Amino acid sequence: MSSVKELKSVDLSSYTIISTAIAVLFSIISSIIMVIGIGVMSPAAMGISLYLVSTVIVGTLMYTTYNSFCQGFLYNLLATKLNTIQVAFKDDKEIIKISTTSTAIITAMILTIQVILLYLVSVFLLPLLLNAMMQTLMYSGQQLLAYSLYQFLYLLSQPTTVAMIIFGTFIITFVFVLLGCYIYNIVASTGRGAVVELSKEGNMTSVESVDILKLAIVFAAVAGILNLVLALISLVSGGEIMTAIGNIIGGFIGSFIEGALLAAFYNIIAPKLGKLKLELIDQ
Repeated sequence: MSSVKELKSVDLSSYTIISTAIAVLFSIISSIIMVIGIGVMSPAAMGISLYLVSTVIVGTLMYTTYNSFCQGFLYNLLATKLNTIQVAFKDDKEIIKISTTSTAIITAMILTIQVILLYLVSVFLLPLLLNAMMQTLMYSGQQLLAYSLYQFLYLLSQPTTVAMIIFGTFIITFVFVLLGCYIYNIVASTGRGAVVELSKEGNMTSVESVDILKLAIVFAAVAGILNLVLALISLVSGGEIMTAIGNIIGGFIGSFIEGALLAAFYNIIAPKLGKLKLELIDQ
């Protein structure tokens, strides 16, 4: 038996906490891989690389906390103005279909607003940062590098460039999310959709757990096909065929691992820090 539910809102607290915790775990793994890689290539730099670990982890914690809260807040705000994401479930477990256009529009809007907010913040911070960097480079005798950096940042600050970045963010996000949803729906129609355990808590729905293998497979399928599209575009543009094949295979394998780790991390963290809560309304 299938049912369609509308995602009316996201619980900001649970979404921010669980997203940040998962991102921190990913950053720890990335940091360990980075330290091992640096140690293999340059053993003398092993000690220095250890200092980078705390920087990566703390930076991830700070950025993901802000980003997750911002995403959840913007979704809840836009959901009152735009068509929300609709999800079709089979037996209230397997996600067999995700609305395409509405998902693409609201995701693109969220990311575009975040880019605009980042630009507005940079208007105040960029001059201070630029001045400090320019002085440092000038005092160290790197006048050419300082001038090149100035030209690059000046180009980025131009209204035309800013408008192109904002417009490009919306278009690219919309297209790829739309394609991703279509691909997911095709994969899910074969019985390979993501499977989640849900429970009701008042007017909210908690995500109790996520099937690890199912999520890994659908992650890999969607990413593999999207990478195939990108590879075809790169080949038409004159790219190397071996590079394209490597990107497809690497994207497939990497996404499979990422999907599996994402589900595993959620299943481990959620009972301890609080499960993700969503407001799902039956259609």
